[in-house]
Amino acid sequence: MRVVITGIGALTPIGVSFPETWKALIEGRSGIRPCRKVNTKGLRWKMAGEVDETPLEGLLSVKQRRRMDPFVQYALYASIEAIRDSSLIPPENTPVIIGSSRGGITYSEQALLSEGPFSAYLMAATTYNMASSQIAMHFGLKGISYGVSAACASGAMAVLEACRLVKEGVAEAVIAGASEAPITRLCLEGYGRMGALSSSTSLKASRPFDLKRDGFVLAEGACVMVIEELKSALKRGAPIYAEILSYEAITSTNSQTLPDEDDEYMVMKGALESAGLSSEEIDYINAHATSTRIGDLIEARAVNRLFGSRPLLTATKSHTGHMLGASSALEIAIAAQSIKESLIPPTINTTNLDPECKISLVTEPVNRKIRYVLKNSFGFGGINISLVLSSPGSE
Repeated sequence: MRVVITGIGALTPIGVSFPETWKALIEGRSGIRPCRKVNTKGLRWKMAGEVDETPLEGLLSVKQRRRMDPFVQYALYASIEAIRDSSLIPPENTPVIIGSSRGGITYSEQALLSEGPFSAYLMAATTYNMASSQIAMHFGLKGISYGVSAACASGAMAVLEACRLVKEGVAEAVIAGASEAPITRLCLEGYGRMGALSSSTSLKASRPFDLKRDGFVLAEGACVMVIEELKSALKRGAPIYAEILSYEAITSTNSQTLPDEDDEYMVMKGALESAGLSSEEIDYINAHATSTRIGDLIEARAVNRLFGSRPLLTATKSHTGHMLGASSALEIAIAAQSIKESLIPPTINTTNLDPECKISLVTEPVNRKIRYVLKNSFGFGGINISLVLSSPGSE
């Protein structure tokens, strides 16, 4: 059974919709700015990728927003766009799967810092599955709905789960993606103290594979997709972005935070084997590439080991910052749009490629026919996921 992406919705630091986000990517715009949502006085980490929340005001009442963590609001907003984009009237049994690394951490921090009593909605608002539940409630969907958490690969894990449900015949379409609202002092200082965040105050602080990279820039946002069985999509004349041809997932056991080159190599190799492809057939790679010293280097080594320096590679966190679990969902959507538009978005801010990263980094938009894209997503806890996306007519 073949699975395709038929709808995409997004709220990101560079756009209040997926088309707006895509336009910003192609134009090489960045969403990195001095952090507004947290008082960074006394902190070394002062930059962030924050979303424009203005559209949420027309979607939810003040009372509704007070009862939802921002990560839930972002997911609901993106799901509405995705379903509209897909022209889907979701059947009642449609499943919803939303990933998140940090869940309702904004609501939790606000509660702990407040002087008054905790909200009666605190425990519900901060539950990981609340994003999927609120989407199901909004559309009246009674199919299975749940949250998944796989660190920065949470969005990719949600998409894998959606593919599994479609292939098992549970439903013809699944609403899947990820959402994050981690712009909190807890996350800034937490990631900062472990050496993962950039301390640069430059608007170009997010610079994957650059010789002077010094960590990622924390960001927020959501991306939700309609994952659908191909025959169902064709029958109703749905727009098709790309086919999810294969995927592989491996757990590293060497460290709770450090990447493993062998496992990154094996997960990419496994995804190719599942797709029945050779490494020479991949047209471009959408990298995990967060801008950390070790993470980018290990990924570059694993890529070079499997592919050499031949395939083009892009790192779109250079535009958005690191949206944690939502990044992997957004980057799957970007890979799909690249196939549909025959256009690879550039990596920005990388002006001095690290000579140890032997890759063919795309720094300007590239127009070319794309048949197969490899997407990498890695995360704390040893999470390694690779997917292969293709044009529906590639077989």
